[in-house]
Amino acid sequence: MIVGIIPEPERHPDWPAIKAFLEPAAKRGGVPVLEPDELVWAVYAPELVGAATARLTTDRFGEVILVGGCRHRAWIHELDELIGRWMRDEGMRSVRAYGRKGWVRVLKGWKVIGNEGDATGYERQL
Repeated sequence: MIVGIIPEPERHPDWPAIKAFLEPAAKRGGVPVLEPDELVWAVYAPELVGAATARLTTDRFGEVILVGGCRHRAWIHELDELIGRWMRDEGMRSVRAYGRKGWVRVLKGWKVIGNEGDATGYERQL
């Protein structure tokens, strides 16, 4: 399995597939697939199976904005660990994510910090 940041994602040959993985979460959250301050992460096993967007904030927490893909149980923990390590190395104290309530059952060490409509907020200390 290979997990990493995709530089210049919109120029990457797999961008259409990455975007297709992220679009359902973007629509659900009412956000764009990619903002200028976000990094795109991709998961290959060996084919593309997942993607995420994440960013750092000035408030010392990082945010995972979107996650999508297939067979997520095979890769979500490694993606979570690598994004968390990157955020910690960049000086963040915690990571936050917003999404479906069911993610809390899959992710280890995360706690629910609130709900708004269909979105649940999660946080994990780094």
